[in-house]
Amino acid sequence: MFNLTNDERRAVVFILSIYLLGLGINFVCKHFTAEKSLGHFNQSLGKINLNTADKKLLMSVSGIGDKLSQRILDFRELNRGFRALEELRDIQGITENKFDKIKDSFMVQ
Repeated sequence: MFNLTNDERRAVVFILSIYLLGLGINFVCKHFTAEKSLGHFNQSLGKINLNTADKKLLMSVSGIGDKLSQRILDFRELNRGFRALEELRDIQGITENKFDKIKDSFMVQ
């Protein structure tokens, strides 16, 4: 088609590779800036993920004892995890008042 020599084909492939690499780097820089990453990190810093926490970690939150932590684990197992933080309200022993006190300690991922 173009009757290129072996060296010319290599040069074309090399130039195309560099071009595609540049496009990839440009995409990453535009969509995954440090500012967005740090904002997400700061919001979840120090919060306990309800879908991965064990009983001991749940009990480290003020207001959650042995029985309540077990109910949280049972709820998580029965419902295949938490989809929203508000699902904590469905657990026996977590009143609206208690939910307001503990909600800032948790996150759902």
